[in-house]
Amino acid sequence: MNRNKKYLKIFLAMLLVGAAVAAYFVYTSGILADDNPLISQQFLDRINLERQAASLPPVQMDDHATYLATTISRQAKLSQLTGASQPDTEAGAGTNIFVIPKISWAISGYDSQQQMFDTLENNDNTFRSNILNRNFRLVGIGVSGDGYNYYIATRWQ
Repeated sequence: MNRNKKYLKIFLAMLLVGAAVAAYFVYTSGILADDNPLISQQFLDRINLERQAASLPPVQMDDHATYLATTISRQAKLSQLTGASQPDTEAGAGTNIFVIPKISWAISGYDSQQQMFDTLENNDNTFRSNILNRNFRLVGIGVSGDGYNYYIATRWQ
């Protein structure tokens, strides 16, 4: 009986360590944060990779465009919560809005950002054309979130 208690204690200790490791990965993935600061830089890196593949110069983050994109992102989040229409954007201003599940940032060992980015490019032709537009030199990327999704807006200039 004493030997069984020893194995039970080892099993419980391993279970606690496993739960702690899982909690650490969920916490550091940003899935619990409403505004994940890593998403903007990841988006910018992927945009510039696509531009580099098309022999275009990279775009730079712009503070004013980021402010506008963040405002649009928050409006998109509120429209999802209230059922209102999507926020109005200027025609030809180069704005894209995406709703992405938070779980895509929590899966370790799977390049969900690559899959997500390819899906966004294929599902939204304006996003792809904005990436490949030679006239755009600046971009703002705004991120807001709720319990389930990230609302990402890009504002091109």
